[in-house]
This record gives sequence, structure tokens and C-alpha cells, in this order.
Amino acid sequence: MKTMLKISNGIDALLISLGKTASFALLGLIVVVVFDVVTRRLFQMGSTQLQEAEWHLHTILIMCFLGATYIYDQHVRIDLVSGTFSPKRRALVELLGILLLLLPFCAVTGYYATNFAYTSFVRNEVSQSIDGLPYRWAIKSMLPLGIYLLALAGISRALRAIVAMSSPKIADLDAKEREQM
Repeated sequence: MKTMLKISNGIDALLISLGKTASFALLGLIVVVVFDVVTRRLFQMGSTQLQEAEWHLHTILIMCFLGATYIYDQHVRIDLVSGTFSPKRRALVELLGILLLLLPFCAVTGYYATNFAYTSFVRNEVSQSIDGLPYRWAIKSMLPLGIYLLALAGISRALRAIVAMSSPKIADLDAKEREQM
């Protein structure tokens, strides 16, 4: 059981560090949006590159935080029913949801997102706008990355659910440790 927790902790550390690194994209997004708004309003200048940079930075933030959001249990969930369950039953429902819903979704979506990004790379796809950003494949590559990070988070949570079903005290102690990260 402790091996499962060590693997889960390693995955969590990776997802957290990637999330922290990607959070710098938020600073870039703020600068780009403020600059874009100021130049549009005060100088009547518009820039396709700035607008595309905004959604590129949004994509980086969203895709890199999918996994971290899940391990911090900040994702959308319906707790109305599961809140009444015992910890072991809640862990079982979590494990079944991961195995039957999350991981198959990530496998199918990841497969198609990878092909989507690969096709864009092979074609050296650029913006459809004349003055848009080049290397469209780079941002499209964030889609499969985000899906695979979400799958990693699902594996981490599945391992923790298995531990929680067999050793609730170990899982409870480990949850407190994760909150301190």
C-alpha cells in the first residue's frame, strides 16, 4: 500500500510542479490582455497576433491545470449523494468512476487529440489569418498533453482510492500531507 502512495505522491509532485510552471502563463496572459485593451481603446490599434496569443495562453493554463485540479479535488463533482457515503464506499465510487469513465475518456480523447496535433505538425500549420501566429501545431499539442496529465491524475487518484478501501487510516494521513503541499 505504501508503494501505491509513493507512486501517487510522485505523480502528484509532477502535476503540481507542471501547474506551478504553467502558472507563469497567467502573468503573460494578463500582460497581453492589458496591452491589447489599452492599444485598442486608446490608439484604435488591433492585433490579430495579440488576440491569438490570448487564447494560446488560455489553452496552456487550462490544459496544464487539468491534472492538478483533479488531484486537489477541485473539479466539478456531485457531492449530494456521495457526501452520505462511508469513506470506503466513496473510494469505491471514485475508483469505478476513474476506471469506467475517466480513463476511457482520456484514452479516446487523447488518441484523437494526438492525431489532431500530429497532423498540424506534419502540415506545419499556421494561423489562417495573414498576420496571425505561426506554429499552430505547438498550441494544438497542448490538447493531448492536458488529456494525458488528466489521465495521470486519474491513475494517482485510483491508487489512493485502492489504499483508502483497504487502509483508510493510511489514506487519511496521506490526504493531510497533500493538503500541506
